[in-house]
Amino acid sequence: MLCCLFCLFLNAQAGHCLSTPAGTLHGAVDEIMTILKDARLKQAENCQDRKHLILTVVRHHFDFEEMSKLTLAAHWKNISDQEKEHFVSLFSQLIENSYINKIEAYSNEEIVFLRESVRAEKSLVPTIIKHNNVDIPINYKLFKQEDSWRVYDVVIEGVSLVQNYRTQFHSIISKEKYAGLVKRIEEKLEKIKTKEGE
Repeated sequence: MLCCLFCLFLNAQAGHCLSTPAGTLHGAVDEIMTILKDARLKQAENCQDRKHLILTVVRHHFDFEEMSKLTLAAHWKNISDQEKEHFVSLFSQLIENSYINKIEAYSNEEIVFLRESVRAEKSLVPTIIKHNNVDIPINYKLFKQEDSWRVYDVVIEGVSLVQNYRTQFHSIISKEKYAGLVKRIEEKLEKIKTKEGE
């Protein structure tokens, strides 16, 4: 699932109004494509700068706090403000580490934007990724925050990213309590960090 999560940011035509949900996503495409095409950033010694720049764009367009709140669901209200802040940090790292290598290995799949739908402060931007003659439907859910649109969920082939994690996390919390979930995520992130350092 996560291998397709952010393909949207890697191939699309520009020129859409940034005040629309689809336009916002197209704007992100331009920013990341500029980063990926930068010859200096392709050099090995600049790989961390490249990663940082890509993540900066993604963090600007995705609302990880809202995603965290929806993922924890009823458990969100049972943790302190400090715990909420810590969880958002962990959850965002978990998502980011899952896809950053996929973004950098982008192989120029074709992205088709379908007609977006907007209801009040929320929007759905449906897309199709054409990969090896297979159409993969990916829908992006956004909400309006002041004058910008931000992504709070991604539905890939009918499976919601938020719902998927919500089910997993609820199962862990029911058996190991919230502290057990945090410990699991921290351990997973530490393994990723160790592997990157090898």
